[in-house]
Amino acid sequence: MKVVRFKLSGKTAFFKKPDVNTYYYFTYGNIHKIALLGIIGSVLGLGGYNAQSLDFKNNVYPEFYEKLRNSKVSIVPLNEHGYITKKVQTFNNSVGYASKESGGNLIVKEQWLQEPEWLIYVKIDNITEKFSDMIKNNKAVFIPYLGKNDHFADITGVRELEVEEINNVDKIDSIFETKYFEIDKYQDEKGDTAWKYTECLPVALDRDLNQYEFSDFTQTNMYIESGSGGVHLYKDEEMNKNLYFF
Repeated sequence: MKVVRFKLSGKTAFFKKPDVNTYYYFTYGNIHKIALLGIIGSVLGLGGYNAQSLDFKNNVYPEFYEKLRNSKVSIVPLNEHGYITKKVQTFNNSVGYASKESGGNLIVKEQWLQEPEWLIYVKIDNITEKFSDMIKNNKAVFIPYLGKNDHFADITGVRELEVEEINNVDKIDSIFETKYFEIDKYQDEKGDTAWKYTECLPVALDRDLNQYEFSDFTQTNMYIESGSGGVHLYKDEEMNKNLYFF
């Protein structure tokens, strides 16, 4: 299978969770597929949520999602043990219409990811082939961001390559949908210290309201077994990484 591989990173990132409280806006701990498709769409110049809002009747989904939702991707977090450090940032929004509080000053508190890094794989098809060509030549129609426009995305190390489908895998380097695999609780005592990152992340948009649909994802150095049929795994021989595409 032909893919384009690149490193995606930034100083900070903010992938906003739809559930918030009065005082804080929280972020997902990793980039998810919808956000990644948004980055691909921005490079290609596809419309987003704002363009969709101009004509909901004829736009069931944002343009980027309508055209890219069937694209296959694999995400390999490069931060240690799959965990990206988070910090709460506090800043003021003092434009007059931002808040009805005294003085019109809105205090915003957001949880940001610090120094995130991922190795991204995108299956090349009729649409993503143009994306691959553009990032190989350092081109983009819109500036790609990591969640919102405070967080610029760096795309480096772009390379097209072939990945081979594999069977009988006992470890996966990318994040994978937890429901399709069983993690071996008994680890080699001589091996590295076992670790596991798990989070419920968006994988699709609901057709009626464009709300997130979720799946549970895991990244681990522990041994795994495939618990369900129909799962396709691939290997990047250059990087020696086993990959789950979704």
